[in-house]
Amino acid sequence: MLVIVLAALAVVPFFLTSYWVYLTNLFLINAIVAVGLNILTGNAGQISLCQSSFMAIGAYTTAVLSARYGLPYWLTLPAAMAVAGGTGALLGYPARRLSDIYLALATFGFLEIFQVVIEEFSDLTGGVRGISIGRPSLFGVTLKSDLSLYCLVLAAAVIMIWVASNLMRSRFGRAFNAVRQSPYAAQALGISIGRVKLITFALSAVFAAVGGSLMAVVVGFIDPLEFNVIASLRQITFIVVGGLGSIAGSVIGALVLTALPELLRGVKEYVGIIYAIILLGFLLFMPGGLITIWAIIRDRIWRKPVKIEGANRAASLD
Repeated sequence: MLVIVLAALAVVPFFLTSYWVYLTNLFLINAIVAVGLNILTGNAGQISLCQSSFMAIGAYTTAVLSARYGLPYWLTLPAAMAVAGGTGALLGYPARRLSDIYLALATFGFLEIFQVVIEEFSDLTGGVRGISIGRPSLFGVTLKSDLSLYCLVLAAAVIMIWVASNLMRSRFGRAFNAVRQSPYAAQALGISIGRVKLITFALSAVFAAVGGSLMAVVVGFIDPLEFNVIASLRQITFIVVGGLGSIAGSVIGALVLTALPELLRGVKEYVGIIYAIILLGFLLFMPGGLITIWAIIRDRIWRKPVKIEGANRAASLD
């Protein structure tokens, strides 16, 4: 399914206007952030309400290093990933001993603290006024056209989704799932629960930083309102609607909910309430997310009849 989606994304910008290319960029950015959050929440079972804060770290690191110090994008992006990954590890260290509502409150507290930091250090971050950033420059070449910027975002999305897919098939992915299903059983198997939590927080932060860095250059302007608690709840809605623990589900959820505001332009003042209703509805009536619908369709189309030799032989004897 991901191959089909990526193949379509490779050709759609040639048939879309600049505005729809911009929306496609936002979808890819949301997909990167959702995949990272799904590693933490869907696979490792750790609740986080501060994914938007790590996204903000990526965005502000890129914006400050680029706008204030003139560094090229190929340097600011790795710097954003390093800063966010280190911050995620620092948050994950005390979070090793927390779970459920206590972990959610701790991450929410981090989000609020980081909002204050952005506003207080206004000389560096621009505070509530925000900060502008120009088009990125890669190896001396400025990405001036919408198509070139789209290619950058698409390449980043493909790489990050590929990394996540391979990670989930590795022993680390199996350890993440084991901690989610039964921490005590995982510990009995020799898996360090604290180390898993620390790694997943750092990984999730890196994915969010990549999304935030790309968002800064795609939008060209960032401010604290883009990374508040509503943004974090929106990202949780992405993975719940798409399907917890599924990379393809993260992409589907990002696609559907990135397009949703376009369908709700007439009632945009109620978008927050609509998101809450969607989140509650999926948790109650479709906890597996939209990916379960794709699984049903796939099984009906490609499922092969199973031949049972013993039953066929008995039927022939009869």
